[in-house]
Amino acid sequence: MSVPETILYFAVPPVGLYLVIVLLVVGPRMARRPRYRSGQPWTFEPMWFTANPEGAQLPAADESHGTGAHGAAVRSNLERGGARGSW
Repeated sequence: MSVPETILYFAVPPVGLYLVIVLLVVGPRMARRPRYRSGQPWTFEPMWFTANPEGAQLPAADESHGTGAHGAAVRSNLERGGARGSW
């Protein structure tokens, strides 16, 4: 077995495997659109959020998901409010 054959058999497959893994890891990140970074100009329309739209003189949020007596009971069990997390 010559030196080029040895390199072909023992060096090329691992290098190719590493390149495939790198492409699988880096590829999706390269395909995404660019992210906003601090200090860059903001070119998008402002989006305002308020928890109390009536207090900010804005139209009320659509609450059609919890209509009726049963819907109100389900909604009160699911909506806990506040900023909290589970650890």
